[in-house]
Amino acid sequence: MARKPKSVADFDEEIRALQAKRAEALEARAAHIGKLADKAGLTMLEFADDALLKEFKAIAQRFQNQPKAAPAAPVGRADQTT
Repeated sequence: MARKPKSVADFDEEIRALQAKRAEALEARAAHIGKLADKAGLTMLEFADDALLKEFKAIAQRFQNQPKAAPAAPVGRADQTT
C-alpha cells in the first residue's frame, strides 16, 4: 500500500507540535535555572532587574565562549569482561 504524501497542513501541524514541545522545554529549563538561582541565594537579595540581567548576560557570554565539553566516559572499566 502506497503512503499518502504529507500535505502542507500536515507539515504545519508538525511545526505547531514541535513549537509547543520547544516552549515546554524552554519553560522547564527556565524553572531549573530559577531553582539554581534560589539555591545560590539570589532570591533573598534585593537588586534591580537590569543589574541582574546584565550579570546573566555576562554569565551567558562566558559559557558561549567555552569549548563544548567532551561527552562523559561510559560507566565501568574498559578492561572489564563479561
